[in-house]
Amino acid sequence: AQELTLRVRDTSYLSGLDFSDKQSFLAVAQPTIKKLADDIFAKVEDSVTTDFGEYLVSDTAQTLLEQQFNHAKLPLAEIIKPRKSGNEAFDFHTTSPYDVLTFGEAKYSATKSPYKDALDQIVDFINLKKDLGELIVLKHFTKNSNAVNNAAAGKKSYAAAFLINAKDPKKIIENSLSHIDDLLGHEELYLIGVTIDGR
Repeated sequence: AQELTLRVRDTSYLSGLDFSDKQSFLAVAQPTIKKLADDIFAKVEDSVTTDFGEYLVSDTAQTLLEQQFNHAKLPLAEIIKPRKSGNEAFDFHTTSPYDVLTFGEAKYSATKSPYKDALDQIVDFINLKKDLGELIVLKHFTKNSNAVNNAAAGKKSYAAAFLINAKDPKKIIENSLSHIDDLLGHEELYLIGVTIDGR
């Protein structure tokens, strides 16, 4: 929670924007940053709350994509989109070294492994063209304009990230493979299972 608080308070990603864009995104980001840092992350003590869980899954998924696949992280979607909380589209984004923008959906549950929820949500968002609708904001936060243009042309990737509540995480990942048929036509698909404290 402390690490996430530091990350959401860091607005260095705004430094490359022109003055008007910077002021506009600051106006959008500041209320959400305050809500996340003060109302959600600061209240986490020795267990993961439902509110905190989705951000933990999003952040972990982005970090994995960065470290294992050399992706570049974009700011968490909720911070840069004009809504104080309750993100209405994808939760996180990265760009790959191959000029592909990845749209990520994170799901947390204290009792189950919600991989199907994450995958179904991605399909719904694609059908509603939420990914294309986000490009107008995302283009400000990636240094890779080719990835944004490729996404607009249909070349894009998706990531389903979810908490694993099971003794056998490998089995959960295997089960998730039976729900990916609608997403196989895209450049890449990442299934990211997150465990807490090695469980």
